[in-house]
Amino acid sequence: MKAFAIWFVVFYLYHGLGITLGYHRLLTHKSLKVPRWLSYFIISGGYFCLMGSPIVWVGVHRLHHQKSDQPGDPHSPRDGFKHALYEWMFDTRSVQTDEELQKQVPELMADKFYRLFGDTHDPWQAQLCLGLNVVFRVILFALFGWPAALGSLLSMGIVFWATQCVNAVCHQPTAGYRLHDTIEDSRNVWWVALLSLGEGWHNTHHALPKSARHGIKWWELDVTWISIWLLEKVGLAKNVIRPSSLRRVPAMATAPLSGNGSSVMNTMNANKISLASADVATPEPVLAE
Repeated sequence: MKAFAIWFVVFYLYHGLGITLGYHRLLTHKSLKVPRWLSYFIISGGYFCLMGSPIVWVGVHRLHHQKSDQPGDPHSPRDGFKHALYEWMFDTRSVQTDEELQKQVPELMADKFYRLFGDTHDPWQAQLCLGLNVVFRVILFALFGWPAALGSLLSMGIVFWATQCVNAVCHQPTAGYRLHDTIEDSRNVWWVALLSLGEGWHNTHHALPKSARHGIKWWELDVTWISIWLLEKVGLAKNVIRPSSLRRVPAMATAPLSGNGSSVMNTMNANKISLASADVATPEPVLAE
C-alpha cells in the first residue's frame, strides 16, 4: 500500500503539471521558457492524462480566452454544465475549423514533434492518445507492477476531471469568489485549485493570463507556481512572467457586460485582436513601466 501511495503522488504531479505547467502556462500562455527536452517531458505528463494533441489543446484554449463565455466559447457553462464538463470535446469543429485551429498555434505548427500527435480536430488524434495511454499503463505494469500502473491510472482520472472542473465550475457565477472584474464569469474556487494544482484560481488567471502564478493571496496554494519557482531557482526556467510585471487588463475590457455583451466584443474585433496571440480574451497585458 505504501508503494501505491508513493506512485500515486508521483504520477499526480507528473500528470497534473503536464497539464497545468506544460499545456497551459508553458505552451498556451508562454508564461515561462524551459529547455526543449524538458518541455517535451513535462508535456508527456498531460498527454498521458488523456489531454490529446498539444496543438489541439492549445488552439482550443486560446479560443476560449478570445471568446470566454460568449458565443463561440468551446466550453462555457452558459451552454450547460454537462457541455462545459465534457460534451464540448465531441464537437470542437463546430466552433473552430481546422484552418482556424492551425492559425492559433503557428509556433507549435512549426514543431514536427507536436504535429505527430495531430494538428486537426479529426477523431484519430484522440484515438491515438487513448491507444498510447493504454500502452503506457501496460508498460508501467510490466516494469513496476500494479502499484505503479494503478497509481498512474487513478491519478490520471482525478487530474483529468479536475481539469474539466476548471471549465465547468470556475465559470459558474455562483461558485467561489472574484478578485478581478473581468468580462467573463471566471471565479476562484479553492477546491478546484487544490485538485488541479492551482488552476482553480481562475478569475486571477483571466485577469492576468500571461502570469505564471495564479494563486496571488497567501492562502491561494498554487503547486504549479511552486514548481515553476523551483525550476527557476535551479536554472531550468527562464523569462518567468510574474503578476507584478503585468498590468491589469484595461477598464474597457473589465467593464461588466450589458445585454449580450456585443458592444464589448465589437470593440475587441475593431481592435483586430490577433488570433495567433497566446492571450487574446482581453488586450495583451504589457510589462509595467
